[in-house]
Amino acid sequence: MNSAAGFRQGTDRRGRQGASLVELLAAMTAASAVMATSMGLVHRSFSFESRSRGILSDERTALRLARQFRADVHEGATATGGSADAPGGVLLCLESPGRRITYRQESTGLVRLTEMITGEAARENYSFSRSLEWSATQEGRLVSLSGSTAVEAAKQPPLAVEVVAALPPPPVGAAGGEP
Repeated sequence: MNSAAGFRQGTDRRGRQGASLVELLAAMTAASAVMATSMGLVHRSFSFESRSRGILSDERTALRLARQFRADVHEGATATGGSADAPGGVLLCLESPGRRITYRQESTGLVRLTEMITGEAARENYSFSRSLEWSATQEGRLVSLSGSTAVEAAKQPPLAVEVVAALPPPPVGAAGGEP
């Protein structure tokens, strides 16, 4: 038997060991396509979660503001409207015996300032993920505070906050009260 023929027969009997370069390239291409697709999906889910977190934060802030605004109006004796264009951006002043509460618009959102007759002061911020234009109105005893985003072609839905509360009725026998 020829030694070259035996060598060929031996390799044919053993079979192939390993993969060819073309097979490796095909496997790497398929793996790259799967990884690129999955990374795109992961990125989308993270951006969706981030936007959802911002919207949820805005809802919580709006609910906290509504609760506090209603409590302030119900405890107030008088309300004086302002304008966001006025110096200091004062939207509304609520006065009751012993304290004065001011709502102001700032670049980050809305600010509630409480001033007591004793000289104590408190500040509470209501920050939203987007800037809102605020306004306050008073019709009789009804006081409303409204804020909304500008109409824009953003991916986020528009944001609007409107809170309405009624001042307590004046005491009996007071000016403007019932006899």
